[in-house]
Amino acid sequence: MKLALAAFALMLPAPALAECAITDALLAKAYPKAQQGDKGLLVGGGDFQRAVQFDGVVCKAWPWRPELMLAAVPLLEAKPTDEGSNRGDVEILVTDRAGKPLARRMEPGMAFSDAIRFGDMSLDTARYDITEDQRAFGLRTTQTGSSRVNPYEEQALWLYTFNKGHIERVLDGLIVEHGLGENNGNCEGEYTLVKRTITPGLKAGARYRALKVEQTETLSTSQSTTDDCRTDERPGKSTRFDLVYEKGRYRLPGTTAKDDALFSTIEIGER
Repeated sequence: MKLALAAFALMLPAPALAECAITDALLAKAYPKAQQGDKGLLVGGGDFQRAVQFDGVVCKAWPWRPELMLAAVPLLEAKPTDEGSNRGDVEILVTDRAGKPLARRMEPGMAFSDAIRFGDMSLDTARYDITEDQRAFGLRTTQTGSSRVNPYEEQALWLYTFNKGHIERVLDGLIVEHGLGENNGNCEGEYTLVKRTITPGLKAGARYRALKVEQTETLSTSQSTTDDCRTDERPGKSTRFDLVYEKGRYRLPGTTAKDDALFSTIEIGER
């Protein structure tokens, strides 16, 4: 077994091993029937042939429960059928410290790319204490647009709980950083950057605490000068609001539909 894992590790580029020290063991244990292909490690299941993108795998020890590791594995379409788009899923795993999966959750479509490209992921182990005895962990996803004249950037936060052997999603990709603009392709244009920070609310007994969100906005305007491109920044609106836990998800109080201004453009299917 040690020899097999050593051989498996040789398939992985150095950056992947640097980002997640147990990538080799984790992938070997999570996908024991996977086969090496031209586009990465081919994984069965799903609606299309998927390949693990080694340099996109992230894992991290969970300080709240140090006996556990958290991981997110991007599974991208090995042979895209549509030019300009690429289907992709993300699998969330909780493992022991050696990489053995204890629980897993597939997020179909999370890594989909077209004009808006799915980018890097990172794990967030801040103190998201949503109840007296339950702490959520976060996954941050990034997306970027392909248009130069209409730049688009998004970083979203997804929160998950691990309880009784199951991983549940409780926050559907709140946008924590959002950049959107328009320019003439050279210099002149406008750009708006919105940032949000999240803090769990005060103790609420056995109930789920609210998530308190603070939002700031920065407005940028660029203009051509004689020999340069000048950018002026000014603060925009600042606001605060709460997300409350209703029917398994955090959302704005009294709303049922997804608010496109607050939540990621990523659409996750069911599987």
